[in-house]
Amino acid sequence: MKLVDNAKTAWKWFSVQIAVLGGAVQAAAFAFHDFRDWLGDNLTHLAGAVMFLGAIMGRMIDQKKPDA
Repeated sequence: MKLVDNAKTAWKWFSVQIAVLGGAVQAAAFAFHDFRDWLGDNLTHLAGAVMFLGAIMGRMIDQKKPDA
């Protein structure tokens, strides 16, 4: 397995940011039952699914900076 050349800057990529946000929503729902009760199970799962689909879409978008 080989990492991409600019793996150190992966935190800047939209796809990585969306995946982290989706994981954070799911982790918060798991760890904090009040959060899940406030948001609701269906909306919690929907939010996670939307975030992960956003990550897939983010990988399809060319994230290279244009040449200056």
